[in-house]
Amino acid sequence: MADKLTKVTSSLYESPDHSDYLMLISLKLDGMLDPQEKVRLDRHLEQCNQCRAQSLLWQAIDQRLYAAPVPELAPNFSHQVAARIARQERQRNLQVGLVLTVLTVLVWALGLVGACSLVGALIYTNMGSFAATGQFLAEAWAVAGVVGQSLWEVILETASTSTTLGIASVYLVIVVGALAVWCIFIQRTTQPVRSRM
Repeated sequence: MADKLTKVTSSLYESPDHSDYLMLISLKLDGMLDPQEKVRLDRHLEQCNQCRAQSLLWQAIDQRLYAAPVPELAPNFSHQVAARIARQERQRNLQVGLVLTVLTVLVWALGLVGACSLVGALIYTNMGSFAATGQFLAEAWAVAGVVGQSLWEVILETASTSTTLGIASVYLVIVVGALAVWCIFIQRTTQPVRSRM
């Protein structure tokens, strides 16, 4: 039957006149012809043996398809499919979350390693020996302590003015806003696709 269908259909499609009628035959089988097209097709089928054979063949195929038993789905089929999709989405979300976490830690680690390497290289190139490096680090720690103490005192002194409080408040709002945007971004990229719509 497949060979017969292939031979008839291929010879009909090669003729430009018959391709329209093949479309009409298909629409007739689907019940989508308007009355004028039905009359036009019926007239053509009375005259054209090839199209009539094609129509009968497609009708036979159509009848066989409708006569075939429709398989019944398991009672909880849709629930199982929904559960499987949800499980796959959870797995995808976990993978995306892990990737984002690893990338964030990696960026922080690279920044820290880079900063430490740069400081280490600067110290090593400016000092002649390890003893001098140790002494330099001790002095740098003492200077950092003095600078830190001085900065703390400056912060405490300037914090008493309203301008400084305003600047600190704006900075705090910007930092909290940036963190909130980052958290929302992370949350949205790890949400299931359905809940984003």
